[in-house]
Amino acid sequence: MDIRQISPLYNYWISQQTDEDERERLALGNTKSKAYYLYAEEPYKWENLFQSVSRELINGDHSSVRAMDILLSTLNDSQKKKILQVLENECLFKKSILEELNGLKPIPSFTSKKPLRFFKILFVIFTNPYGLVIKRKKNHIYEITGTITNKLVRRIARIFNF
Repeated sequence: MDIRQISPLYNYWISQQTDEDERERLALGNTKSKAYYLYAEEPYKWENLFQSVSRELINGDHSSVRAMDILLSTLNDSQKKKILQVLENECLFKKSILEELNGLKPIPSFTSKKPLRFFKILFVIFTNPYGLVIKRKKNHIYEITGTITNKLVRRIARIFNF
């Protein structure tokens, strides 16, 4: 299964992103989360982080567990459980990672800094490699650059029949 389909925002990105679609997206959130603002106000950034962190975890990078835990905390309990169940059923994450995300094991604190990770995340947010289509008003420069990059890549793909 593709990470895009596991995302709680999958239906939102393929919708027309109407006001009703926006209300449905917000209903999946956990307003009590300290990171809820990211989910509510910056779904493009949230989605890019979700997909990027998911890929890191699929590759076994335990240092990304805390980031995923924060992202999942922005979702209501039923949505979080649903995602974790799919990840378990699809065997995408190692068992130890799922145990940490399910609260069965403590999430280790990693102190090693990975400076390249910061730039990789910035690159992802500004270039939109996951092809997210924002149909609502673009409020941030990275949403604009991501949209431009996405359109450019799609045009090039059409020209070369990719």
